[in-house]
Amino acid sequence: NPDSIDTVDFSRDGIDLHEGREISVMKSIKVGRVISEDVDFISEQANVDQLLTIFSMARDSFYFPVVDESGRMTGVVSLQDVKSILHDEELRLSARVGNICTRKVVVLTPEDNLHTAMALFDAKGLEEIPVVEAEDNRWVVGMLKRREVIAAYNKEVLRRGISERVAPVSSVSAE
Repeated sequence: NPDSIDTVDFSRDGIDLHEGREISVMKSIKVGRVISEDVDFISEQANVDQLLTIFSMARDSFYFPVVDESGRMTGVVSLQDVKSILHDEELRLSARVGNICTRKVVVLTPEDNLHTAMALFDAKGLEEIPVVEAEDNRWVVGMLKRREVIAAYNKEVLRRGISERVAPVSSVSAE
C-alpha cells in the first residue's frame, strides 16, 4: 500500500503526493472551470465568404466549431482550411463550410481535467480545443485555449501557496 497515514487524506482530496506537484495541480482543475463560453461557431451550410467575415471579426481565434442545423458540432474550420480558395471569388461563394472543414475533431468535456487537456494540446500541436457536453453529445459549451490552461494552473499554484520555483517531486536531484 503506497499510502501512508499522512497521504491518505490528501488522496481523498484528489491530491496525489506520489506524482509531481504540477501534475497534481493540473489534475485537480476541471476544464469546465476554465473554458471561455463566448464561442463563435459557423453553420456547415455557410459559404466561405461568410466564414471569412467571421474570421475578420474574431478577436483572437482562428479555429471555429462547425455546427449542423440542430446546433451539434460536426467539425472545425481554420484559416488553414480556406487558404487554397482565398483568391477564387466564385469558389468562396459556392463552397460550403461543411465541405472544407475538418471532421475528425479532438474534443474535451467540462469534466475532463487540465492534465488531460495539456496532454492533448501537446500531442496534437493545438492552441485551442472545443469543449462539448459529452463525447456522444457534441453540443459545444465552450473553447479551451492552451494559454487559459497555463493561466489557471498559475492561479491555482498561487492559491495553494506552492512556490513556482519548486521542481516536480519526480525530478528533484540529490545534491
